[in-house]
Amino acid sequence: MTSPYARAVPPLTDLPAPRRLPDEPTNLVPPGEIIAESKAVIRRRLLRRIWAPGLVLLGLWYLLLFLYVSGSSPTFWLLSLLVGLAEPAYLRAALVDLGFTPSGLGAAFVVVPAAGTLLSLALAPLIPALIAGLQPRRYLSEKAFQSEVSLRVTQVLMAPPLLIMLALPLSVVLGLSQPWSGLGPGPLSALCLGVLALQIAWVLLRRTVTAPRLLGIPDAEALHTTARIGTDPQERRDAAKQVLAQDRRHLPPTPGSEAEGAAHTPRGALTALRLLWRASLIWVVPAAAGLGWLVFAITDLVTALLGMSTMDLTAVSSPSRTAQLLLTLPVALVMVCGLALIPALAILLSAGQRDQVRDQRTYQEWSHRARVNPWEARVVALTGWLSAGWALGGWVVLAILLQVVQVATALSWALIITGALVLTPLLGAAAASAQRTGLRDLLYGPAGDYTRRESPYALVAPDIGTRAERAKDPAVRAGLRKRLQAEGGDHTLEIFDLDAAGERLWVDDTEPGATDTAVRQADLARGALPDFGGEGSAFTGGGPSAGSLEGADAPHDIPESVTGLQDADGR
Repeated sequence: MTSPYARAVPPLTDLPAPRRLPDEPTNLVPPGEIIAESKAVIRRRLLRRIWAPGLVLLGLWYLLLFLYVSGSSPTFWLLSLLVGLAEPAYLRAALVDLGFTPSGLGAAFVVVPAAGTLLSLALAPLIPALIAGLQPRRYLSEKAFQSEVSLRVTQVLMAPPLLIMLALPLSVVLGLSQPWSGLGPGPLSALCLGVLALQIAWVLLRRTVTAPRLLGIPDAEALHTTARIGTDPQERRDAAKQVLAQDRRHLPPTPGSEAEGAAHTPRGALTALRLLWRASLIWVVPAAAGLGWLVFAITDLVTALLGMSTMDLTAVSSPSRTAQLLLTLPVALVMVCGLALIPALAILLSAGQRDQVRDQRTYQEWSHRARVNPWEARVVALTGWLSAGWALGGWVVLAILLQVVQVATALSWALIITGALVLTPLLGAAAASAQRTGLRDLLYGPAGDYTRRESPYALVAPDIGTRAERAKDPAVRAGLRKRLQAEGGDHTLEIFDLDAAGERLWVDDTEPGATDTAVRQADLARGALPDFGGEGSAFTGGGPSAGSLEGADAPHDIPESVTGLQDADGR
């Protein structure tokens, strides 16, 4: 975000490779920079609001169960319900033909949604451990950090329905006993609607359990508003720094740097696939599920009308043949491998635009970035066009193979034509969108490796214990005191507060063993020991000032255990 009060900066070109920042140990983060008191506090906040995602999950499980029951033949179910209004016996006969019983179906609608919801909610105690280690400063924006928190919560709660959706087609292929005798048009249409239901439930869950509600922090949009129109100038500047940080990963990469060839590595290919998959969840998957439901529903209508005479829809042959699947799988595998390498090819083809770059800085608005950085704009455009062309070629090859082997059907032709005409352009748009937002992740890696955003918090929650217990950790106090000394300026009062809090830590680097808070031999000889936060310690004689040099008693007051340690060490 560019503040209206910020000064104009001249364009930057020929930048050196960004410096990779060292990892900050989370076990030394001071308690004042930790958001939550402990993981238990996060767990209690989550359990107080668990009713909202519970309602969403309950509705999702009811919808998935309905789709499973009606998926054996949606058209036959609809016709049976219409006829059953006049003749109830016909509906009971239809239930038996489809492999259901009235009592079993009623019990399923009572037990399965409740059990599935409880199973999802039973995983909620795992959420604090997944988000406790997040470091807000490693995210370029406050919105990205809060989105990551919501994403991890949603992933845990949505794990059971996602696994059920993946296991159901596998159980059909393995021939397990169930109402679905095969992956015909009815079950496939139900699966398509199930995918849409999962996506809708995913969006609703992310809105019910947000980072501000779970962690008690200001909303990212509220911070953005403060940064733009806040009344206090200092508060406005602080909010602007917290909302968005400057990305140091400039494009194009510096010649000869590690990032220049990162797209050609296996890590780069996997990153490209991950970025494309996340973009496809928005661009491709909803359209594919909707078109699939439409095609399979029409096919199921035709299949049901053909099987009405036998009243046994499970005996109707499925238009999906094993030969079609065996031909589709290798083609799909080749397509996925090609999509993983297309960004690297686009980077090679865009080498001619490197000299036309006028500014290598990362701007938030894509229109601004494309105007000053033709190299990045060409990489994004080529990735989209090449991905769409590669997908179109895959559809053509698949059509030719099905025709040559003579296993093509009307359903397969309908899927190929709709996929080529509708899904191919959407895949190209998804690939371009993925590189528009993730090209720097592809070449450099996470932004947190090169930039630390200015934020009052460095950690979500302590990995062990609470913030109060971490405040007593000598290593944390030593690290904080060393950081205050390294920052320069007058921090006498802050350092005095650390000492007065009950911990006297010697971190003067001129003394031997000071960096690891070791006890000095000279202090032991005078009978002065560090108090480490507890008055009345057995090591200090129990006095309030027992840990000080002035109030120390004679050497004979040193406990025998300490003297024994000295003798054992040869001191």
